Amino acid sequence: MTKPYRADASRRSFLRALSGLAASAAIPQRGLPLVTSLAGLAALANQSSHAATTTGYKAIVCLYMAGGSDTHNWVVPTDASGYSEYASARGELAWAANRLQGITVTGQASGRSFGMPLELAPLREWYEAGQAAIVPNVGPLVRPITKAEYAAGSGVPAKLFSHNDQASTWQSLSPEGARSGWGGRMGDILMSANAHPVFTAVSASGNAVFLSGSSVSQYQVGVEGPVSASAIGSSNLFSSTSAGSALQRAYAATATDRLQMEYARVMQRGLSANAALQGALAGVNVPAIPSTPIAQVNAAGTTLDKLNLARQLRMVLQIIAANQVLGMRRQVFMVQMGGFDTHANQMRDQPVQMAQVAQSINYFMAALNGLGLQNNVTLFTASDFGRTLLSNGDGSDHGWGSHHFVAGGGVRGRSMHGAFPITRQGSADDIGSGRLLPSTSVSELAGSLAGWMGLTAAEQQMVLPNLGNFSPKLALF
Repeated sequence: MTKPYRADASRRSFLRALSGLAASAAIPQRGLPLVTSLAGLAALANQSSHAATTTGYKAIVCLYMAGGSDTHNWVVPTDASGYSEYASARGELAWAANRLQGITVTGQASGRSFGMPLELAPLREWYEAGQAAIVPNVGPLVRPITKAEYAAGSGVPAKLFSHNDQASTWQSLSPEGARSGWGGRMGDILMSANAHPVFTAVSASGNAVFLSGSSVSQYQVGVEGPVSASAIGSSNLFSSTSAGSALQRAYAATATDRLQMEYARVMQRGLSANAALQGALAGVNVPAIPSTPIAQVNAAGTTLDKLNLARQLRMVLQIIAANQVLGMRRQVFMVQMGGFDTHANQMRDQPVQMAQVAQSINYFMAALNGLGLQNNVTLFTASDFGRTLLSNGDGSDHGWGSHHFVAGGGVRGRSMHGAFPITRQGSADDIGSGRLLPSTSVSELAGSLAGWMGLTAAEQQMVLPNLGNFSPKLALF
């Protein structure tokens, strides 16, 4: 068992408070002129006596479905009146009743029942086994609002229905241009528990605001592992046998120019991190991705082991499995799959997308269970926004609320957490064209995950400034 990383407790608490305050705009990112304000003092005082619980190992994994997934078809009402309303609103986009498998549901209105498409059967099995849950009708909210308030423009989040802005809002709680995400802000608070803080926030899918913090910097990996600077030490760089070695020496040298110094520092940090991770990964053994046949959109079929999403998740598994070697206690990961902007060909493409997501999650969950880490890791899905219930003729357009899954051994599974909407055109949940007014905020979902990761109520508020506007708390664990 790796010994916990030790840091000065008072310094750690102070830095946690500052990063949290910066994230919530209580103080500017540069300089601390407002740190003596009452809000700043209260937060600092609270931090001095409360700190995140970081015993054991825990990680969260965001599976982001880029483009805005039409989740109306991922969880479908199956009671007579509910399905009739759904089918009437969806038209040709409705999933056939005979292609739905029923699920066990508690906490919804009497007489309501629900099902999931056959393509999601592997995910449904984890749900029925109690290791996955559904959070219906989730979306960005500043505070709870009604349909009338939406129509009046009161309390409405900025720039709804815009891909870039809503992808940013889901990941950061602010439109495009945000400098930090709530995953990264969690990392700011938790990174001091890790022997290698550089691996606190890890992306297997490129740059993402979700993992950016005030202190933590996201570490990016490819599906094969660390992304190396291949030119360093190369014996044939620009047809030169010595340029690679010269480059290697330049990175190691002490520079005098500030730009050169910073560039060299970042490169040295990256090279050191890559070496540490490569060494740790060499000692782990995670299950191979099975060669299960799987369909592709607009292409011949392939196998799961060649699917990029599954390969991203295997890379995450390898890093998770190396947590003791690396001395990690808290980590935040992100993987991503695109293609969910289904304005056209939705009923052709959606079954393929469902199968790919469900099979990838199934592999990830089975591997976690095999490694004995199922209670240490929680995966959740996210997307730009939901889509319209109504068809545009061949697909659906940009919406708001959407249904998402949370999976892991610690989750209160086999349950729906939150109110499932009425899927009827013109209902109290419909703000137009079947766009759903969310009943659960992204902040609530994030708050439940943050609590499971060990953040105190005060720290959750620092990471999620609007969390206090919602009650009762979402209890996923």
